[in-house]
Amino acid sequence: MELLPNCYTDLCINGKWFHYDHGADSVFMLNGSVPLSFELDSLPKTEDELESHLTAIANRLI
Repeated sequence: MELLPNCYTDLCINGKWFHYDHGADSVFMLNGSVPLSFELDSLPKTEDELESHLTAIANRLI
């Protein structure tokens, strides 16, 4: 599914929740009151691309 502008996506990957504002070059991992920010290598155009980016980030955190 294509990521539409002015929207956001929240995804759970490996038990970690991520928030992505479409068109941004970073993503936030929800972590209680202190969210962690991660830069993306490239802007995802679809949910599948976003999920691939987030899976790589989540796997580095394990």
